[in-house]
Amino acid sequence: MRCFRLRPKWWVLLLLLAVGGPLRAQPSAETAWLNQHIAPIEHLRAGRSLADLRALAPLVAGARVVALGECTHGSREVFQLKHRLLEYLVTEHGFNTFAIEADYAFGQILNEYVRTGQGDSLTVRHAPGYAVWKTTEVWDMIAWIRAYNQTHTTQIQYVGIDTQNPFPNLLMLKHFAEQRADSALKNQLFRLFDQHQLIKNKWETIPPNTRRRIRQLSAQVEQRVRAAGAPAGIQQNARVLSQLADQLQAPARPVRDQAMAANTSWILAQNPAAKVVLWAHNEHIRKNEDAQQRLGFQLRRELGPAYVAVGFATGTGTMSTYSPTGQHRIEPLQAPIPDSFEARLNQADPPVFLLNLRAVGVPTAASRWLSRPQWFRLVGARLTSADPRRQFGWQQPLPTLFDALIYLRQTSASQPY
Repeated sequence: MRCFRLRPKWWVLLLLLAVGGPLRAQPSAETAWLNQHIAPIEHLRAGRSLADLRALAPLVAGARVVALGECTHGSREVFQLKHRLLEYLVTEHGFNTFAIEADYAFGQILNEYVRTGQGDSLTVRHAPGYAVWKTTEVWDMIAWIRAYNQTHTTQIQYVGIDTQNPFPNLLMLKHFAEQRADSALKNQLFRLFDQHQLIKNKWETIPPNTRRRIRQLSAQVEQRVRAAGAPAGIQQNARVLSQLADQLQAPARPVRDQAMAANTSWILAQNPAAKVVLWAHNEHIRKNEDAQQRLGFQLRRELGPAYVAVGFATGTGTMSTYSPTGQHRIEPLQAPIPDSFEARLNQADPPVFLLNLRAVGVPTAASRWLSRPQWFRLVGARLTSADPRRQFGWQQPLPTLFDALIYLRQTSASQPY
């Protein structure tokens, strides 16, 4: 009988497989550097131990505004982790205000609900504003804020900072006019309402005379409300209408981000003890300067290092998007493309982690990739381009965009309610 003999190198291979499983390629110097500088995040959902988030402490200890971004407007696990970060910032660092990329009047409705429980269920459920926020993940966070406020004397305030929907602000002002029996203000509001009704969902084709009329009526409303000595919140409703009119006058200019920055500054001015957790897209919270002068850039210019921008990035999975008519869709996340930050981040060992970009220091051979402009995932509420790179944009160094980055290797679509 013929004897089968293994050569020595095969014995070595079999021994390695028996002891340690399949052989693993050695990580590149860049991946090894990344693994040494990241902090793994163990849990996604609120209610767990917060120990794994304490790597954020050096960044947020002196902050007045911590902005939590997102690379899509429809990633379930990103929303859940942002909820958990809110829990961490409130319970361990004394943050007391939640501000979101939604209209101010919607925030008033939800602020009343989270503080007192008041409000009919239909109105409250619509009050997150845009369809992208009407999800089970965002509602779980709102319910957590409500539960927190029921058991703590220092309550979390809920505020909207955006300027896209005039109608809830008009409704708040109408209630004020009725309480004051101010028929002149009420008539101004009806005329402004009629003008906005004319352009509803047709913003791109607004005639110049309609834009001017809206601007004129908005200024009159703001002036009358101020002269009436209205409470600060009501005056803010009128100010938001003027901000929206400015946006209609110059849609190509960064008026919306300027308004959101001004509204965040207004929150801080109203309460010198306010510490704000701000929820918006990566596109808005980024701190670098460009022609758009985004919300994050303006807040960094005003607050310096007391403004902290935490960006989010994802690898693979699915996401929620919305058609121009508001229909919900589930789209696949395009896998990280070559020359993208995600392609490099995806090589790290932990599936979810935090990278403190302020602590990167002087670039070395192993970390220089962070400072090179590369692609970065950038998806809003809609996907409109057929370009194969349609989910990626920017090409700027990461440390110029954010103070910290959270990466999730796999995410799924948010769940509308």
